Amino acid sequence: MKKIKSFTLSEVLITLVIIGVIAAITVPNLIVSYQKKQTAIKLKKTYSEICQAVALAEVQFGNKETWEWGVGLSDTDFFNKYLVPFVTISKKKMSEVRQEGISYHKVNGQVTTQVTSLYNDAYVTTLSSGVQILTSKTVAYNEEIWKKQSRYSFLVDLNGPGKPNRFGRDVFVFNITPDGVFPGHNDDDESYTEKRSRDELLNGPSNNGYQCNEQGLGLWCAAVIMADNWEIKDDYPW
Repeated sequence: MKKIKSFTLSEVLITLVIIGVIAAITVPNLIVSYQKKQTAIKLKKTYSEICQAVALAEVQFGNKETWEWGVGLSDTDFFNKYLVPFVTISKKKMSEVRQEGISYHKVNGQVTTQVTSLYNDAYVTTLSSGVQILTSKTVAYNEEIWKKQSRYSFLVDLNGPGKPNRFGRDVFVFNITPDGVFPGHNDDDESYTEKRSRDELLNGPSNNGYQCNEQGLGLWCAAVIMADNWEIKDDYPW
């Protein structure tokens, strides 16, 4: 009689345990990798959509260098005048769309109060992709301050007012300038022409703590992703 080779029950159980351990290790990493890739793709697509809106606005309003730049015009006013007609599917005040108890978080997940202007007077512009653009009504009344900044800023919220509202994860900062659209890479008292290396974007120094690391607010994280050719690298604080 021929002997039929088979596995014992203990061998099967050991194999299943090994498979389970491997799955427990690899699946979370695969999920994180997928989330990073989707975030970078969605951020790049949004950036391209804003750049396209700027190009369309130039057809109607002329070269962006001749647009209305200066004191007395808020981020919201600028965005509404030049870009909203070319990107929006809806526009509402923050108070009309935000959930009760909404908060924004630093890279490490801690709640931050550095963006309190968004809670009261911000406007939310929803793009066709569902991504939301948040702009503040804060106005630079001082010519000296404006000359230092020379930009209008907006937040990109990839998944709307829901959680986690964490800078560098689903919320990112961009600037519109006479030279084009750039991810946030400067402190409040600096011009958009300020240059920073990738390491400086990640680790600072920053007078306002905007660097993209566990100790920073994360306003420079979009600049890091763009510097990495729209990828999220292993040393990115995720």
